[in-house]
Amino acid sequence: MKKNILLLINGFGIEKADSYNVYSSALMPNLDSIRVSKDKVFISIPNKYLDYKEAYRNFSIGIEDSLTYNLVESNIYNNEFKENQLFRYVVNEVNKNKTKLHFIVYWDSNKTVDNLIYYLREMDKQVKTNIYVHIILCQKSLNDYKEIERGLNALSYEAGTKVKIGIVTGESNFTDPIQVKEIVKTFITEFGEKWKDLPKKINVSKETNIVPRNVRTFAVNIGFKLEENDQLFFYNFSNVDISTFKKEMEAEKFRPIKFDTIRYYSLFPIKCDQLQVPFMYNYAIASNCFMNSIKSINAKALVLDKKENCSYINYFLTGLRNTIDDSIKYSPIENSFFDNPESIIETIKKYDYDLYILNYDISYCNKLEELKNSLSKIDGVIGKLNKYCTDNKYGLFISSLYGIEKYVYNEKLEKCKINFSGRAPVFISDSDINLSKYSQVEPGSLYDLSNTILWNINKEYNTPGLLKKKSALLSFLYKKPKEESKK
Repeated sequence: MKKNILLLINGFGIEKADSYNVYSSALMPNLDSIRVSKDKVFISIPNKYLDYKEAYRNFSIGIEDSLTYNLVESNIYNNEFKENQLFRYVVNEVNKNKTKLHFIVYWDSNKTVDNLIYYLREMDKQVKTNIYVHIILCQKSLNDYKEIERGLNALSYEAGTKVKIGIVTGESNFTDPIQVKEIVKTFITEFGEKWKDLPKKINVSKETNIVPRNVRTFAVNIGFKLEENDQLFFYNFSNVDISTFKKEMEAEKFRPIKFDTIRYYSLFPIKCDQLQVPFMYNYAIASNCFMNSIKSINAKALVLDKKENCSYINYFLTGLRNTIDDSIKYSPIENSFFDNPESIIETIKKYDYDLYILNYDISYCNKLEELKNSLSKIDGVIGKLNKYCTDNKYGLFISSLYGIEKYVYNEKLEKCKINFSGRAPVFISDSDINLSKYSQVEPGSLYDLSNTILWNINKEYNTPGLLKKKSALLSFLYKKPKEESKK
């Protein structure tokens, strides 16, 4: 067994052509020395992810899309969703009370609306009142606006005659107590920004460089105002928290409403502090995951990150389970810890694990100088860790699980585009791994990175990764010729 460290600079990546030039050898000399060294391995792998959620899923399980999408698509293909007990119950409640049905849709990917339309068409046939769809945009890239416009138009013209779009807002607003007040106010009173011309609104948001998940709340149609006995259906493909929303709904003072008559449902389980929300489907569980892989070689990992991140990192590493396993431990830390390489090294010495995952994050930076300072500090840690790993013959892997695509302000308060999305760098500093022994396997992925690290812990782990051992003949071709002795 061999100890390994995975240092993740989440948000970092290979800069695209439209990005401001941030990375340089002067800014990160320690990282650059690994990149240019002939004794180290530097490669890049495709990485389209823009957040922890999708990235850790791929790192752990190796799949692009949530298993929840596969489950829903299967039910649609077999027409089983029409007979779902909760689906039928919601239809009956709407018809019995003659009230509106509100679909609150978390738009996770392009598949969200494609699947949603099947549900809406069937609801449109069965219910006698209007169905209002309220969109929560979760996308983090300006490039997603093209698909968003297509999806909104599909909802407007293909979902059914009684289906109307109500409120549209960004996901970040739905988790912010102040912004939730604005959403609730619009929901209760229909007062606020209105855009009937959706393509124009999409263009305005794109031209002002507002990523979808940060779009301010606006309304498309009228008539969606919440009434007593209305039914709220949260159309979610991941574990979301609606506690803040429900709390604010019950605290509103715009109109007197008996909120105990409002019914809540969801597609998959959601978190709500005030009540248990009935759901149509349970989450699919992956048998192939990081936890099972690391247990197969009798190894253990320690993950260091902020406290608020540990729970959902664990959810993906354990195969989409909210479970606790001795093979993966978590140590919640503060930002100051990550700035101190001596503290990190002391932690590694103190706790005996086979893999240490350090989760750095630069996605929060909103100023160019702040971003550069963060990368410079991380580079200082890399220099100390690289020496420590070399002295102790540990493996050091440096990469990122996702990139960022955002605008930051420079010292002149001008907007600069930072585009680290598309490809992730992988730096491998290990005395036993060099290009004379191993060739790079293309194309790679975050899942291949995970497997490479597990293989480096224990060579009995033989799942293919990013590296392939060269044949004896190929190794001979890479050998340096011996210098002739001087006569």
